[in-house]
Amino acid sequence: MNHNYWKDKTVLITGASSGIGEAIMHRLNGLAETIFLLSRNPKIITENNSGKNSRMILIPCDISKPDQVEKAIKSILKSKVSSLDVLFNNAGITAHGRFDTTQMAVFRKTFETNFFGPIRLVQGLVPLLLSAQGTVVSTSTVSALYGVPGRSAYSSSKAALHAAMESFRIEMSEHKVRSILVCPPYTRTNLRQSGLDEDGSILKEEQASGKIKTADEVALSILEAVENPKSKLVTIDKSGFAMKLLRLISPSTLEKIMFNKLYKDFH
Repeated sequence: MNHNYWKDKTVLITGASSGIGEAIMHRLNGLAETIFLLSRNPKIITENNSGKNSRMILIPCDISKPDQVEKAIKSILKSKVSSLDVLFNNAGITAHGRFDTTQMAVFRKTFETNFFGPIRLVQGLVPLLLSAQGTVVSTSTVSALYGVPGRSAYSSSKAALHAAMESFRIEMSEHKVRSILVCPPYTRTNLRQSGLDEDGSILKEEQASGKIKTADEVALSILEAVENPKSKLVTIDKSGFAMKLLRLISPSTLEKIMFNKLYKDFH
């Protein structure tokens, strides 16, 4: 991580009170000049970093609520910042369940959080991004690279975000505004404890087993991706790279792997 890159930067982080968003905040505190922190629960964001001097601006915002997103946009535009260097679209929700039994309300809630909320926020802050020739970073998932069984709502919401932010990147390229999609592997966060099941109840699943990244490890990879001017679609480990490769060269093999690996998740 290049600390000098972040000097005098103005950044915004959604989902800043826990997980990857919180880890990004701690990494940038004392480096960036101004950090906007959007969270449903901003009161639980506590700073115990004596000697660090970033200007922190806490804004209560549930990214799935259009009125709260619009209010947050107005608050940011009325602040004393004239540009936004990096917007971390980090807030998100997972949803698990078979396609044929997942309630439409779950699809809607998942899309409001993972797609409509982030898109609404980016659209509202385009003037500040243009002023800075800034970067939008969307925390996505390997599950967005191909429809994953037992994850139809989650996969489709993130895949839609990919398409929109890729369009945004091409349209904004002449203005030197960037869009980066980051697909972390399994990460030690509370995503599974706050997601939705097929009926819309809180998921409360156990953390995935096996080799799992920490939120700080993923945050570091995201920050390094921003520093790299060539970053577009970033996968962090071998599983993400394999998904990206197999979807292009052998989707039938990929589907067989997912069927066998995730069979219990949709039965």
